[in-house]
Amino acid sequence: MLQEYQTLLHMPITKLGQAGADTLLLSAGLLNILAFALPESETLSNGEPDPSTSWVFSLHKNRLGWLALQEGVRHLVKSMAAYFDQTMVFLGQIFLGPGGDTKVYGRAVQSLEGVPDRWIKFFELEDRHGSDCEPSGSTEILDTPGRRIRPIAPVKPGEILRPAVIILAQLLNVPPVRWNVFRNLPFLAKAHSGFRDLLYNRDGRALWLFGYWLGLMSRYEGLWWCDKRVRRDYMAIRMWLEQAQFTSRPGAEGEIWKEMMKEFDIASILVHT
Repeated sequence: MLQEYQTLLHMPITKLGQAGADTLLLSAGLLNILAFALPESETLSNGEPDPSTSWVFSLHKNRLGWLALQEGVRHLVKSMAAYFDQTMVFLGQIFLGPGGDTKVYGRAVQSLEGVPDRWIKFFELEDRHGSDCEPSGSTEILDTPGRRIRPIAPVKPGEILRPAVIILAQLLNVPPVRWNVFRNLPFLAKAHSGFRDLLYNRDGRALWLFGYWLGLMSRYEGLWWCDKRVRRDYMAIRMWLEQAQFTSRPGAEGEIWKEMMKEFDIASILVHT
């Protein structure tokens, strides 16, 4: 499979064809599943996951390399735009079962409809309708005659996390049955470089968001390729957030952290209604 994957990667898109695009994206998906599996070296002697080996506590510069690999599929999908619709039907039958809905793999959604109000407040999100909306608060200024430029304002962490927040909210009511586990994977495509930078620097809200997704994934018990990693990192993030004492911060910040941690703790056991 690896040799065929390498051959297809070097083939011009015009020569790839629908069958080639299907094979390429299927191979990428299967390789990502293999990369997601937790190495035995990072488990305890009894085979159970060890939170102390998690990237959450690691000082290694490449501690999130496995996550960068997962996000790389997004760029591959973009390059396959001409074949996208039919490929999604093909992959849906494999990963989501007969009649599987592949809409979750489609275009990015910017609307906050369906996102819990508490999340909107916690991540400091602003509602907007479309990916081409300008960031709020930016102002146009004159540079030279006839040329206008817009100053680049720092992007708020919440806006970096926005796509992942939206897709996570869409997963809250997904029943944890066998076929549905793959409906959770598009979340990883939202772990772009900005998101990973926040995780790398152990931003509290980014860790909460990723940890909550891990909690949802841990509902699918016993799956060889994800069970140990999601349980280990879910526990590790919980430990780190507790040690950071966000819930002890004064005023409204501490109060909302208390509410968010209550949600975090039941992510693995409660289906939202």
